[in-house]
Amino acid sequence: MTGNRAVAASLAVVLALATARCQPPPGTSPSQSATATAPNALVGDGAVLAGLSWREIGPAMFSGRISDVAGVPDNRNILYVGSSSSGLFKSTNGGTTFEPVFEDGGTLSIGAIAVRPDDPDVVYVGTGEGAVRNSISIGDGIYRSTDGGTTWTHLGLTDTERFSRIVIHPRDPRIVFAAAMGHAWGPNEERGLFRSSDGGDTWDRVLYMNETTGASDVAIDPLNPDIVYAGMYDYLRRPWHFRSGGPGSGLFRSADGGNSWTRLTDPELANGLPGTGVIGRVGVSVHAADPNRVYALIESQEEGELWRSDDRGITWRMVSAERRLNNRPFYYTQVRADPVDPDRVYTLAGQFSVSTDGGLTFGGHGGSMFGDHHALWIDPTDPARLLSGTDGGFWISNDYGENWDFLNNMPMAQAYHLGLDMAEPYNVLGGFQDHEIWRGPNEKWNRAGVREGDWVRLRYMADGMYTIADPRDPEIIYYNGHFGDITRIDMRTREERYIQPYPPGPAGGGAELEEYRFNWNSPIHMSPTDPDVIYYGGNVLFRTRDGGESWQIISPDLTTDDPEKQRLSGGPISPDNTRAEYHSTILSISESALDPEVIWVGTDDGNVQVTRDGGKSWTNVAPNIDGAPANGWMGSIQASRAVPGRAYVAIDQHRMDDFESYVFVTEDFGATWRRISDGLRSYVHVVDEDLRSPNLLYAGTELGIFASFDGGTRWVDMRLGLPPVAVRDLELHPRDNDLVIATHARGFYILDDVTALQRLAEVGVA
Repeated sequence: MTGNRAVAASLAVVLALATARCQPPPGTSPSQSATATAPNALVGDGAVLAGLSWREIGPAMFSGRISDVAGVPDNRNILYVGSSSSGLFKSTNGGTTFEPVFEDGGTLSIGAIAVRPDDPDVVYVGTGEGAVRNSISIGDGIYRSTDGGTTWTHLGLTDTERFSRIVIHPRDPRIVFAAAMGHAWGPNEERGLFRSSDGGDTWDRVLYMNETTGASDVAIDPLNPDIVYAGMYDYLRRPWHFRSGGPGSGLFRSADGGNSWTRLTDPELANGLPGTGVIGRVGVSVHAADPNRVYALIESQEEGELWRSDDRGITWRMVSAERRLNNRPFYYTQVRADPVDPDRVYTLAGQFSVSTDGGLTFGGHGGSMFGDHHALWIDPTDPARLLSGTDGGFWISNDYGENWDFLNNMPMAQAYHLGLDMAEPYNVLGGFQDHEIWRGPNEKWNRAGVREGDWVRLRYMADGMYTIADPRDPEIIYYNGHFGDITRIDMRTREERYIQPYPPGPAGGGAELEEYRFNWNSPIHMSPTDPDVIYYGGNVLFRTRDGGESWQIISPDLTTDDPEKQRLSGGPISPDNTRAEYHSTILSISESALDPEVIWVGTDDGNVQVTRDGGKSWTNVAPNIDGAPANGWMGSIQASRAVPGRAYVAIDQHRMDDFESYVFVTEDFGATWRRISDGLRSYVHVVDEDLRSPNLLYAGTELGIFASFDGGTRWVDMRLGLPPVAVRDLELHPRDNDLVIATHARGFYILDDVTALQRLAEVGVA
């Protein structure tokens, strides 16, 4: 850490010299002068910033969501683990250590992995997670490596966005099937089941239904590979609703290698499968030793969860109606047949389940494994050996799942937000997907630095969200989870006080049943001028001056209050009312550090509201934002700390299938706005202004961290060697002058002492 600060100090001197060298000669025109001295011109080739680097601090107490895993038959040393947003990792020593092997791709979101069994140096990766939850990232197609992951070739299918499965032909490895889910948040054409006959160089779509149906699974008969099964899934996400199931869904079978298909869930076949009602997501698995045995896990309006065929898919019978086998179908629907014992079958859902009687009865064999199961690879040469992936990381069993080893040696923490306190050294606090809320030091005064045991969990059970410490007392902390709740804790006594504004809403219903609507990611904001003042966003703005003992509503409903976007979420088969789709809510809050009467609020349905009298009156200034998308997700709003009328807003519209970068600035309290997002990549989660140099801006996007040294006119990639991590939040430490980012990929990173960047921004105003 000391070395990084030394580099920063040295770089400040270098920048001063570079600035002097960049001064225009006498007689230079104003336009030539502006080009010569522009701060971004100094860093355009990256050389000036080459001495800076990010410092990773974890936390490492837990892992993250795994989307797929793969091993190599007869070689226990080679393991591949794909993360939903953290990249692809490979071990060559049986899991003792892992290395990231997909750092230079266009995304870190992995959906599917396939390793060629006869040549394990050949690996296919489909990018974009196939479990289509509300916080998913995006992919950019399919890749192939022929050297075990050292280098990769992009093979196309760029607009598929996400993959659920890739399988290789058992006799001709040039033939590869890729199950592409397509866009989660909107319709698109490039989706369905694709086949390559030349090892991935070219692809043909061999099964397609419509613009909202993707391929959720594919399996090949190992003894007669002309027989191919495919699950098709008709689905669509919207910010306020999730449709799981539709006319495109079903289980399909081909007898000619994928050239033609029969819909097995056609009720006219009367083959024992569902189909008279709506079908949702479908998973399928063929037994390797006896491919007459086929299992299908089907989301259906009819009774049943698991179906079995004993004649290669011609006829079927429902063998289990246990809901726990597939309790959230859009997120799971995974079934795996043991390669040796045809009666042994696994289902992956919230619980890991195994049957030893052909699916008639199931028991739980997850042991100590974390829940929410997504991936399972069974060694065909030793079926007792299982590789498993869950929301909690990567696991190995060598006894058919009776016992599991947790391999927690890959950075996968998926942070939503971060907070900083004023302790010495200061702590970084934040919430994570399925891993609650944690606090840990930003540094340790020793050779080892921040380690796993330095982190303390503040809360159990939640996707952790905001965490804010009192700047006067770092032991007093406010935090919330995805349930729309808020808690105050004193870390000295560990006394927790639930301070949710009353009444809390009911569970399991739509937003219309709530007196106050709170987003999955509802914001907490502490006043920069008075730490006793805490704001909390629902559909109205709450304020407390006494630590949450009492709350005052200081606004009307600041959203559009559209009743059509407050209904039950999910359906038509499986309602899924977890608050993930609660809509018409406040997303972002910012009180001006220059005037506490000025408060900005952004909503998830397109409003930007501002008050200049402490909440007595409000003005929606969103209609003034020329170029903003309609009904935008106002994910980040920040009042300037330097100019009274200035504020920044970042609009994240990917939930409406729009991946553009939208950042706007106003100088007159929202009367007019200017777009300042040219040069950013992907949708923007957060934008902020530097604490000391207002010309210096930072933006976190789904694909990295960026800085502008001229107030947003141009942006520079500030990853400094990081892969394309999703940056969900960022903060500047007011005392230590560090920039801290929260990645929904690999936890927290710190850029120590950004004096050099501040000096560089000063060049633009000199």
